[in-house]
Amino acid sequence: MNQCFRGWICFLIVIISISLTRCANIVPPGGGPRDTLPPLLLQVDPPDSSLHFNSTKVRFYFDEYVELDNIFDKMIVSPTLKRVPTVTSKLRTVTMEIKDTLAPNTTYTFNFSDAVKDVNERNPIIDFAYVVSTGDYLDSLQIKGRTINAETGRIDSNVSVMLYRNHTDSVVSKEKPVYYARSKGNGSFWFKNLAPGDYKIFAIKEEDRDLQYTQPATESIAFVDSLIHLREENINDIPMMLFIEEDSTMRRPEDEAPQEEPSEDDKKKKKPRLQVGPVLDNNQQDLDTPLVLNFTIPLHTLDSTQLHLAEDTVLRQVPFTSHLDSTRSKLTLHYKWKEGTPYRLIIDKTAATDTFNQQLTKADTISFSSKKLSDYGKVLFRLKLSDSTTRALKGDTSIRFVVQLVKDKEVKYSGTMVNGSWSKGLIIPGEYEIRVLLDENGNGKWDRGVYYGSPKRQPEKVVSFPEKKNIKANWGVREDLTL
Repeated sequence: MNQCFRGWICFLIVIISISLTRCANIVPPGGGPRDTLPPLLLQVDPPDSSLHFNSTKVRFYFDEYVELDNIFDKMIVSPTLKRVPTVTSKLRTVTMEIKDTLAPNTTYTFNFSDAVKDVNERNPIIDFAYVVSTGDYLDSLQIKGRTINAETGRIDSNVSVMLYRNHTDSVVSKEKPVYYARSKGNGSFWFKNLAPGDYKIFAIKEEDRDLQYTQPATESIAFVDSLIHLREENINDIPMMLFIEEDSTMRRPEDEAPQEEPSEDDKKKKKPRLQVGPVLDNNQQDLDTPLVLNFTIPLHTLDSTQLHLAEDTVLRQVPFTSHLDSTRSKLTLHYKWKEGTPYRLIIDKTAATDTFNQQLTKADTISFSSKKLSDYGKVLFRLKLSDSTTRALKGDTSIRFVVQLVKDKEVKYSGTMVNGSWSKGLIIPGEYEIRVLLDENGNGKWDRGVYYGSPKRQPEKVVSFPEKKNIKANWGVREDLTL
């Protein structure tokens, strides 16, 4: 009996255990709206907008678990501090430890941007900021503006905008700013809680983010010609026109590194063969561009008299001009092509000698044809000036308006408006961005600004139109552009 009773007890225990295990399987609730709300700030210690602030630690308490996203890069303290505060998160609390001594009678803004997010859905608090004063009141003046790429006329984002109380020209290269902000995706920047004063303002687009203008060949800069006098009223809508001061693509021939003669070891190695190839579009040559020939090895010598260009089916030899570029590997051949016409270019075997003292293995023959007029599109643009543009120009009749057609970030076609209009044929079909350059010196191209030079000069302005135009073959586009 005892054994039988114990058996029943064991059986009951097993049944109960299975039942409890099944009950412990928690099924998550299905459906329900996704959490799209950012964390809610419940309390700050010391409170926001505190006066006579002297704390070294600030704690922020939220209604849910939070985390920090790239806080070191996103956090901005104005006025700037020598030592960046340490910010950590734990559960529902964010703690900021201030390691610098704050200046007396100064308003400080600690801008976290969107670095504070909830843990579950990573919803950020947009423009989360903490403002305190070490004095009797909070400064409240503001400066707003936007950052623009001067060459393209398009907005530029993630640009450092900086204010200085030191008014010397070299301050942007030698000192950290008193205040700085970063432009958003729409190019706008906003300084808040500023103290009254006279400021120099700059904007820099840089990779190292050292807040100093030290690399004029790679860093974009923008500046305002005069001081900003900030007193009782806010200042809005300051355009910062960014440009790279030094054009590294326009090197003078004397700056080029000299071509080195190949060493004996190089000569003993298996050398690649010298070859030449044309740059053509489906074996067709554009009517208004030169024929480009690329050599596989830089040339030591070239005898252009050993290049023979023949035209039409009768192969009538025609004259041309040619130019070898600074790399000595690209030859441009200039000729006024006739539409829909066959051509043949013969390059004699001894026409070119490369830096390995090699020549072509045999004479090279390149056969191609020119495109037809029906392969191209046409445009006609008429310019209208808005009242605000007319007022801004202040009757300056020296400015010329140049239309630019841009594709793949390169100006493919351009021309100066005459009597308010510009037309152009022989345009290769495709989608083009339209820009209008305010050409101040009449040279037909955009000129960059000068900061470290005499005299200082702002870059020429460019207006970009957001809608691209699809130019088709054998078709024309007419467009009114309002500037």
